[in-house]
Amino acid sequence: MIEIKEEDFHKALEAAANVLGADPAYFGEEGDVELERQLKKLGYRKEDLNESM
Repeated sequence: MIEIKEEDFHKALEAAANVLGADPAYFGEEGDVELERQLKKLGYRKEDLNESM
């Protein structure tokens, strides 16, 4: 199982918030999807994210 680096998580969270206009947690599943999309942009694979989230 891969661990998401804290700094990468914060970068992805900030990018997702910029896309959505608010904290991704506010949007529920849509926010989770956007956060995952941002983590993929940072080089994390979908399979790794499914295991760690």
